[in-house]
Amino acid sequence: MKTRFPFPAMTAALAVALSLGILSCARPAPEPAAVPAEPAVQAPLPGDLVGTELVAVYGPDELAQSIPKFFEHFPAPAPVHSVRHLVVRFHSVDFDGQPVVIRAQLFVPETGGSYPLYVFASGTTGIGDACAPSLEVPEERRWGWYTQNMLAYATLGHVVMFPDYTGFNDPDRPQRYFSKLAEGRMMLDAIRAANAVMELAVSEAGLSGNVFTAGYSQGGHAAMAAADLLPDYAPELRIHGVITYGSTNDVEALVREGPAYAPLIFYSYLSMYGTDDIQPERYLQDRWLPTFEADASTMAVDVFQAHYGFDYKTLYRPEFAASLFAGTLAMDYPTLAARLSENHTGLSGHGVPALVLQGQTDFIVTPKSQTVFVDALRAAGSEVEYIVYPGVSHRYTRMAGFEDSVRWMAALSGND
Repeated sequence: MKTRFPFPAMTAALAVALSLGILSCARPAPEPAAVPAEPAVQAPLPGDLVGTELVAVYGPDELAQSIPKFFEHFPAPAPVHSVRHLVVRFHSVDFDGQPVVIRAQLFVPETGGSYPLYVFASGTTGIGDACAPSLEVPEERRWGWYTQNMLAYATLGHVVMFPDYTGFNDPDRPQRYFSKLAEGRMMLDAIRAANAVMELAVSEAGLSGNVFTAGYSQGGHAAMAAADLLPDYAPELRIHGVITYGSTNDVEALVREGPAYAPLIFYSYLSMYGTDDIQPERYLQDRWLPTFEADASTMAVDVFQAHYGFDYKTLYRPEFAASLFAGTLAMDYPTLAARLSENHTGLSGHGVPALVLQGQTDFIVTPKSQTVFVDALRAAGSEVEYIVYPGVSHRYTRMAGFEDSVRWMAALSGND
């Protein structure tokens, strides 16, 4: 059985340690006659590190200026810990079993202690490489103030891992948008990679062993996918809880309620499953087809929402819309329906406790659809705390739910 550490030859993890100055002295080279045969190089395992780079260390004064930009009109927490910000690259596996490399950001409290690990997946930002959440410059184009969002958790005593989705930063594949397998594997390998980085003693902080997956909108889909895939893909890990903010777990429901996102789903699934299964010309009106691939593959969220709009009558073919709203996709469009269904997340019977946070005025993921999901999640064996915030839209679910998420994690970690 392969072990993750140590490797017989210098691996990526050891190279990272050298680059951080943790191992600074090399032994004198032995005489040539004493050099043993070179051992076989072990192939990297999912979660193995490719590289780690320090970005910055943020002090309380800087955090006090930065974090409120995310919260806008909601109350922002007062910073407690300085935070170390790193970029981490690690190995993972695509939906089809192909190896991929994931780029992530890691936020670590500078103060010594043991902290829970919070692995967060973003909401939709787009499919093309230029839309990777790690590239957001919110002062110029606001996708979510994601760095400030992560810093808010880190300064209160969480080690935060924030990966870009599989396919970002990768010219060979587009983002695997709403792929249960790609997202779930990415999240679980992010846990493995975070454990590996923390073993390198990048700060005085350590991990408590409590692990939470979390995500906003699309990210909730990924957070639940991790729980679904855990027993088979990463049985050595444990997830103590899943947190979702305006989560989209039923992909067919999103096609119905958030039509602006559908062309990106069709494009992603077309690239994954091929033209026999996915046929956008049968779903979209003719006006969208000449530039469908160019638009869906490049437009960022703030652009495609305006481009496609949220009126399904102007986007979908009438016969497709009729089938979608009548609940007869499985009969009328069986291959599409099958792909949407197999990428539904959360209902495997994983049994992981969940905190589901929902805005009452959210029209992208409606309270009605979220309640259906919560009921099914409870029936599948998970203990669920479900909170609906009056007057809160999709965009503000994370801000409204911040204090509840911190409270809930502390209670499950035994720190309430």
